Amino acid sequence: MVCSSIDADIIYVSDGSNVYKSDDAGDSFDELAAGSLEALDFATTGEEITCLALGYIGDEPYVFIGTANEAAGGGVYYLHDVAFGGGWTDLDVGNYDVYSIACSPNFGTNLQVIAVVTDKVHTYVTYNYGVMSEWTRVELLDAAYTSFAITAASNICFPSDFTQTHELFVGAVGGDGGIYRADEDYAYRFDINTDIISLDLVGELGNLQLLAGENANAEVWYSIDDGDSWDSTTKAPSGSGPTYVVMSDDFANSDEAYAATSGSESAFSYTTDGNISWNQISLIDTSINFIIDLAISPNFSWDNTLFMLTWGGEHSLWRSRNDGMSWERVFTSALANVDSISLVELSPRYGNGSQVVFLAGIRNGNPAIWKSIDNGQIFNCLPTILLPVDTWAVISDTALFIGSYDGSNGLVCRTTNNGLSYHCTIVGSQPLSSIVLSPDYKEDETILVGNSDGWVYFSDDNGTYFEPLPPDATSPPLTGSITVAFDPQFSSNSTVYAASDSEGKGIYRFIIGTDTEWENIDSPAGSRLKQLKLSADDTLYATNFKPDGGMERSLNPTYSLGPTFETITRGLDDGATLTKLCLYDNRLWSIDTTNTRLMTFTDSLTVPVTLISPPNQAPGTGTIINYEVREVSLDWKTLRGATEYEWQLNDDTDFSSPLEGGYTKASTTRLPALELATTYYWRVRATEPMLSPWSDKWSFTTALGYASIAPELLNPEAGASGIPLKPVFQWSDIARADSYELIVSTDASFEKPVILKVDDYALPDTAWECNINLNYDTTYYWKVRAISSDTYSAWSAASAFTTESPPLLVELEEPSEPQEPPAPPPPPPSAPSQSTTPDWVKYLFGALLAAVVLLSVIVLMLMRGMRRP
Repeated sequence: MVCSSIDADIIYVSDGSNVYKSDDAGDSFDELAAGSLEALDFATTGEEITCLALGYIGDEPYVFIGTANEAAGGGVYYLHDVAFGGGWTDLDVGNYDVYSIACSPNFGTNLQVIAVVTDKVHTYVTYNYGVMSEWTRVELLDAAYTSFAITAASNICFPSDFTQTHELFVGAVGGDGGIYRADEDYAYRFDINTDIISLDLVGELGNLQLLAGENANAEVWYSIDDGDSWDSTTKAPSGSGPTYVVMSDDFANSDEAYAATSGSESAFSYTTDGNISWNQISLIDTSINFIIDLAISPNFSWDNTLFMLTWGGEHSLWRSRNDGMSWERVFTSALANVDSISLVELSPRYGNGSQVVFLAGIRNGNPAIWKSIDNGQIFNCLPTILLPVDTWAVISDTALFIGSYDGSNGLVCRTTNNGLSYHCTIVGSQPLSSIVLSPDYKEDETILVGNSDGWVYFSDDNGTYFEPLPPDATSPPLTGSITVAFDPQFSSNSTVYAASDSEGKGIYRFIIGTDTEWENIDSPAGSRLKQLKLSADDTLYATNFKPDGGMERSLNPTYSLGPTFETITRGLDDGATLTKLCLYDNRLWSIDTTNTRLMTFTDSLTVPVTLISPPNQAPGTGTIINYEVREVSLDWKTLRGATEYEWQLNDDTDFSSPLEGGYTKASTTRLPALELATTYYWRVRATEPMLSPWSDKWSFTTALGYASIAPELLNPEAGASGIPLKPVFQWSDIARADSYELIVSTDASFEKPVILKVDDYALPDTAWECNINLNYDTTYYWKVRAISSDTYSAWSAASAFTTESPPLLVELEEPSEPQEPPAPPPPPPSAPSQSTTPDWVKYLFGALLAAVVLLSVIVLMLMRGMRRP
């Protein structure tokens, strides 16, 4: 197959007998120059098309084919692919079988065509410049510098500076195989002794990088020094040869290349590390009969990474970095020295500067653990272990616990140095089925182990010593294969759980240091529970291996009076049986072994409903109609995933016997008529498709009063004037009121009150005499509301009154400053004697008059000081 260099929709392919063209990117094909190849009598001679090339002169395409005929030799033919261009023309290469053909990079100017041919004794690179029968050639010699015949050849590759150097590269199949660097005068063989069916390169001479695919094996070789030295890949593509390779144009920067193989486990593979490792991404010739194991990145919310282990004749380890939307195979038992793979697990530090992946299985007939530090690209086998890994718990990048069985005892072995050494402890006499670490393992070094015969063992000294639970047990306290789990709050509640795969046995709870036997907390009919997980918010999950058994779920597994469990089967059908269970936040993954499916479940209902209204502790709620409180609604936020809600209402905080309750698919409900001045408590939870926790308990208090919802103002009457400066305020009584709040202000907005009887200063009765003097001739506004211990009525309508005017007073002139009396005139001449008032009497009268005036001034000043402004 060749693709057009000027039109991405144009493709030419050959089936060995004919050439077909597509001009719609492969959606449809038509035979090229239909019938013209039949004249060459391929069917009779046994000649077949072995290679194909395309060149352009301007925008006109020329198609070239090379053919081979083991009896008489093949040829080189070309077709000018234009309308009415005629048929195929023989370029008369001679009596040679042609196994590779190419147009030179500057074909448009020199018409150069290059082919790799053999006469069944010799092999040549031969050149033609567009003239029939005028071919020049240079022979390829094998490692012993002798002639050889090829049976196939790679594509011909040109450095980017070919127009200056005229040197090319080609791989050969036959003789010693190999890779050759050639020009029109000389061919040089590189030191690589294997048949090469495909070749690609990037760069110019002096800075060439090359990839080569083997003919008989799924192996890729690479060179970074113009082909002078070659190395094979560390992890080859899967499948068998021939292996065809293509490098990306920017390989020098991206290290990306692609390979296609054939045979069992063959695939379209790619590398992103310059041929160090190859992963399979498409056209994978494998089967997935079982999903064996699953591992979720501890940093999944950031990297969306999953690893999945499958079996279908061979074991395959798959990696997805986009939440399962696409997968690539990163390891397989089809690779050399790998017999089988049984477990996959990630380091707890994975995603936080670590990309450590562990595998357990069999290598060359012996138990093995592989480790990758580069996210599964390359796996290296740890030092040989003596026993197979039945279960394990990864501690860190270099440490892990493995559970094994030596035929007589269960063993827990710990390594902290990548398997260089192990410390093993006997744990019972049966194989182990699960090992888990405490949530606070780094601090408490606590481990829990379940075995295949109903036993649970506990260690708080990092696995040095294990004791059964309960400690005095002399026979298995449970039955079947046991899976164990710690409560997330183990450090404070010492609670652990166990699940049995024996039919109908269910889930058990044990409080270390308190309980003397396991307490059964859930026993679904016919259940066979395979694995337990608890989320950080203390929700317990367990997969049920019974067909269509689904998953057990409890929001309150530590509840002392008995937790509530529900069976979740939503989305399951076809007799699904769930085994493995992985958890990240509120997202779960499980394996459906019946239908060979990876199932995922998002539990959005582990959080409580958020209440909206009435606001918590809201007073005066509702409207009083006919001595009842009505028009009260409960509202809450929609909980993602919920399709039905349950609400409850009670007059105390104990909801064991709620006054009211019900179910609704909406996020609101209208309450029935309520009592006056009563405090109610309410809560909500989701019930479908499964339970959520109850919301917080909120309260509200209904409105106060019977016939009216606010006091009526009686005195002073509305609009009254001449009101005394210390008026008596009076209003109507409100039923069940404890006291009343009064506000008096000179503005109708009550923003600047002059009397404020509220809160602790509220008035106990329906009348109150003002205890301060108001201002004369001033308009005042007032209102009242009733209150009780936990609610209040509406405010009354505001009323206004005007105080009396000030009393009338006589204004007296203030006396002027006293002055010295003028000097008396000289006495007059003596006159006849007559009766006169004595002088002392006059002086006395003047003094009395001055005293009266002074006293009047003082009184006037005192009266002015007593008046309000």
